Amino acid sequence: MEDNANTREMNPEASLKVIYEMIESARSKIGRNYFYYLFWGYLVLATSLLEFFLIRIGYEKHYMVWPVLMLAGVLVTIVFYLRSAKMLTTKTFIGTSMGFLWIGWAISFTILIVFINLRHDFGLMLPMIMAMYGLAIFVAGGMVNFKPLIFGATITWIASVISYFMPYQVQLLILAGALVLSHIIPGHILRNLSKS
Repeated sequence: MEDNANTREMNPEASLKVIYEMIESARSKIGRNYFYYLFWGYLVLATSLLEFFLIRIGYEKHYMVWPVLMLAGVLVTIVFYLRSAKMLTTKTFIGTSMGFLWIGWAISFTILIVFINLRHDFGLMLPMIMAMYGLAIFVAGGMVNFKPLIFGATITWIASVISYFMPYQVQLLILAGALVLSHIIPGHILRNLSKS
């Protein structure tokens, strides 16, 4: 009798069903985390456009919008994460992997920003940031098979290559456009999915 029960548990169809349910559970949790895509999408979009405006009016320290608004964004993200972590009852492999992905992205991003500032090589900053955004959202979208993120990553990589050949002011506008397609639209789709 025990052998029959174990055989049923190891059934390939049952295993596939468990895997499918895990992916759907992770997708649903990502849907509930639309906040991060929308928050960072709108924050970086606003920062890009604000710096572009400050450059146009001739403000010398236009670049200061980045450290000020990004630090504020990190603080808001930490507070939001700590509040939502209290409501989590279980951890999933995909959820944990996503956490490591974005923590690894943030560490790599910090190292990149430090090196760029030490060398004063700001022409590469935005193309590299877009390439890094593309990588993170491509992996995130691929892990749960969410095509809007994969499409957004592709657009962001293309934007990264194009922006390399453009002056800094134009790079800001390209970044803003890429964020709409890679973060804001997928974030709204995730928000709608989480409510349905």
